[in-house]
Amino acid sequence: MERIRRNKKAVLCFLLPGFLLYTVLLMVPIGGSLVMSFFKWNGIKNVPMVFVGFNNFKAVITDAMFWHSIKNIMWFMVLTLCTQLPIGLLLAVMLSERFRGYRFFKFAYFVPQVLSTTVIGLLWYFILMPTGVLNTMLQGIGLGSLVKSWLVDKNTAMTTIILVNAWCGIGFHMTVSYAAISGIPDDVVEAAKLDGAVELKKVFQIIIPMIWESIISSIVVIVTAVLKTFDLVYVMTEGGPNGLTDVPSTLLYKEAFRYNDFGKASVIGVYIFILSIIFTVISLRITKRERLEY
Repeated sequence: MERIRRNKKAVLCFLLPGFLLYTVLLMVPIGGSLVMSFFKWNGIKNVPMVFVGFNNFKAVITDAMFWHSIKNIMWFMVLTLCTQLPIGLLLAVMLSERFRGYRFFKFAYFVPQVLSTTVIGLLWYFILMPTGVLNTMLQGIGLGSLVKSWLVDKNTAMTTIILVNAWCGIGFHMTVSYAAISGIPDDVVEAAKLDGAVELKKVFQIIIPMIWESIISSIVVIVTAVLKTFDLVYVMTEGGPNGLTDVPSTLLYKEAFRYNDFGKASVIGVYIFILSIIFTVISLRITKRERLEY
C-alpha cells in the first residue's frame, strides 16, 4: 500500500475519474454560467445571444428584489445556525448517554432527513395553510387569537419556512455530533467526572472542544446549504406573496424560466457562488482554533 502511495502515476489514476466527474458536473456548468452572464439570451435555441458586457451585473446589483432576497437568506443563515446546530448537538449529547430506548429516538429524530424536501414542504404547507391543521388546532383549544396566515403574513412567512428547514436538518447534525462524541475515549469522560465535571461543564469543557472539527464541518454544511436553498421555499410559497419569501435561488429560477432572461439568472448564480466562498472562508476563520489531542 505504501509503495502505491509513493507511485505518482498510480495516485493520478485513482484521482482522475473523480476529478473528471467533478469537472464535468461542477466546473463546466460554473464556467458556462460565468460566460452566459455577459450575454442577453431568452433560452430559445435559435435566438442569438447578444453580448451586453457587465449590464446584467449592474441590473442585478441595483435590483431591490435581489437585495431583499439577500436579506432573507442572511436571516435564513443566522436562524438556521442558531437552531440546527445547537439542537442537533443537544440531542447528540442526550443520546450519547444511551438511555433505555435511545435507538428509537435516534431513528425518530433522523426521519425528517430521509424524507424528500418536496414531501416535507407539501406536508408543512397543508399544516400551516389558513385552514390547515395548526390553525384548526389553535381554534379548537381556545387560542383563536394566535391563528395566522403563517405563509402569507410578512411577520411570520420567512421565519416559518426557516423553522421548517431547521426541523428537516436537525437529524443530520445530530448524527454528525453523535458520531464525533462516540469517538471520545471513555477514560477521558470518566476522568472529567472524577474531577467534578457536572453535565453542563462536561459538555462545554470536554465534549465541545473534542468534537470541534465536526462542529466546523456542520457550520460549513449549513452555510453552503442555506445559500443554495430553493426547493423548500419554492414548494411552500414559490417565493411569494409578491416576492416576500424570495431567496437568491428562487429569484434565479424566476429570471430564467418565468421571465426568460438567462443572462440575469446566470449573474445571480455567479453571486451565489461568490457568497458561498466568502461565507465559507469567514466561518472557517471565525471557528479556527487548535486541535485537541487525546
